[in-house]
Amino acid sequence: MRDAAELTARITGLPAAPRLVSSGAPVEFSVTLRNTGDTDFPLIAPVVRFDQYDGGLAPLGSVAGRLERLDPVSGAWQPAPLPQATGMDYLLAATGGAPLPKGATTTIRYRVALAAGLGAGATELQVYAVSQPSNQQAGKAVAKVTIAP
Repeated sequence: MRDAAELTARITGLPAAPRLVSSGAPVEFSVTLRNTGDTDFPLIAPVVRFDQYDGGLAPLGSVAGRLERLDPVSGAWQPAPLPQATGMDYLLAATGGAPLPKGATTTIRYRVALAAGLGAGATELQVYAVSQPSNQQAGKAVAKVTIAP
């Protein structure tokens, strides 16, 4: 019998009804990944993205913007990918991975600023925990957000 591998992801730090503004100030949030299974993950990397929506940019309804990850060592914000791919190609954008042994938890701070030109609507902020080097989804968290022009 194979040990169970399970990873949970959680988004925190957003208001109860998050409202992001096109061309607005950056919004901070945290992502917590926790290995609740019986197997060590040799390398887990997060991917943060938005689902497509009717008010997004052409041709796919994408939510463009700038995503940054806080470097805990330097205390500086560093650019992070904000993939716009369709299908599951966005899993290939996973970077900044680290081992996540069984029972371990890691929290990563992010901030996102949306690009100009987005229309009003609702979408999801999605976080994927990606097992590398296979680029397989190991966990996911979703937060519903409203976007204002």
